[in-house]
Amino acid sequence: MKVVELLKISSPTLKMLSENEIPRHDWRYVKLYEEFQRMRSLGVKYAEAVRMLAEEYGIGRATVERIVVRLGKELSEDVKRPHGEREDKRG
Repeated sequence: MKVVELLKISSPTLKMLSENEIPRHDWRYVKLYEEFQRMRSLGVKYAEAVRMLAEEYGIGRATVERIVVRLGKELSEDVKRPHGEREDKRG
């Protein structure tokens, strides 16, 4: 596969990432975020979950907190729609 082929298939997703200012490397943290959510659902306190993940991933606690906030952020309504089209609110 050529680079252009991958870009062609991925362009809608890449555009959405760009429009939401989502760093392209954040895919690396999906597992961390899911682990954080699992820990919290089991009753692990926020600070303890952050500490454990920072240790496991070899990154700082503040970095884990930034990742959790970034990945937990809701997408804006404009970006959820294909090609950034706004909902027509006219009757």
